[in-house]
Amino acid sequence: MKAVKIIVILLTVAIGVEFIIDPASQSAQERAKRTNDPLADWKPSDEARDIKYVGTQTCLQCHSKDKQIDTPMAHATLLPGDSEILKKNPLLKFKNGPYSYELAKRGGDFIYSVTDGVNKISEPVAYCFGEGQKGQVYIFYHNGRLYESKVTFYKGIQALDFTVAQNHEVSKSLEEAIGRQIPAGEALNCFSCHSTGSVQNKQLKPANLTPGVNCEVCHGPGEEHIKAFKARDLKNLRIYNPAKMPTFELSQQFCGTCHVGFEKVLTMEKNVETVRFQPYRLFNSAKHDTTDPRLSCVACHDPHEKTQREPAFYDTKCFACHLSASKDAKTPTRNASACPVATQNCVSCHMPKTDVPEMHFKFTDHWIRIVKPDKQ
Repeated sequence: MKAVKIIVILLTVAIGVEFIIDPASQSAQERAKRTNDPLADWKPSDEARDIKYVGTQTCLQCHSKDKQIDTPMAHATLLPGDSEILKKNPLLKFKNGPYSYELAKRGGDFIYSVTDGVNKISEPVAYCFGEGQKGQVYIFYHNGRLYESKVTFYKGIQALDFTVAQNHEVSKSLEEAIGRQIPAGEALNCFSCHSTGSVQNKQLKPANLTPGVNCEVCHGPGEEHIKAFKARDLKNLRIYNPAKMPTFELSQQFCGTCHVGFEKVLTMEKNVETVRFQPYRLFNSAKHDTTDPRLSCVACHDPHEKTQREPAFYDTKCFACHLSASKDAKTPTRNASACPVATQNCVSCHMPKTDVPEMHFKFTDHWIRIVKPDKQ
């Protein structure tokens, strides 16, 4: 299996992923050409393509039972006034060498400040990235440009610490100490994965931004869908349904657009901690191929629901393939061996939590395997 995975990666780099995906995955592109449907090959990072976003409240007029608005994804970006972390912590401080950092509520704003004891730079927080399940990083404008704060609030320590991938060394200047200027291309990626409708014509349009990952990030903007429904054109609803995608493409290219699939990992630095990239780790699992939907992101996680945290919840997902006990009879679809050690809480052993110290958080490793101490 490992040899096959290596070959797949090499082929991907050499000739492009479309040659290793199941032919059924090409239907989206073919359908786009045949029907001139701009949503036929939609991906979460795509832009509107001249179709208007209608907003979650409009979607809920018909999909009233949908609970996606309560998920962490729906709060992937927050305006400062909506951040429960900032509300509960109106004054946060951090120090690095001569530089003192402060996040404080001033009137109706939350102000991010850095001082060297003599001079000071203060800017209002524009956006909070992350609801706070793990942490929350702060985005602000400085001299008309977007910056990522040098410090992040981490749930594990209930305090500020260095933002992931930022230099921990003492800064050489106050301008350097405030954080990292976000390159334009990176800003497009960040906002397209953390918000809705913020990118148009390959440009960031903050005025059009809806905070969080809402219905239309995954299904495409809904203007044409509403027109189709009102016209009772039920055979062409003009909305994208990721559930119809082949397993490999769904996990690695659709969910992996933002949660990081194996293609993205190939372009990253070798020392990047990959355990937090769920699609990539799942790619390493045996039997993660192009056909079996029982080993895909949505086999275990309904994106319209909050993530289940109890290990026992996932036992039935494992038993969709594995026998629950050695005495059980195999069937054509359920023929993987039973675990000889336990009959419950499968993920506790086979998807262990791995500590990422710089994030003060233990991530569930989605590389499903028999874990051996010498092979992480």
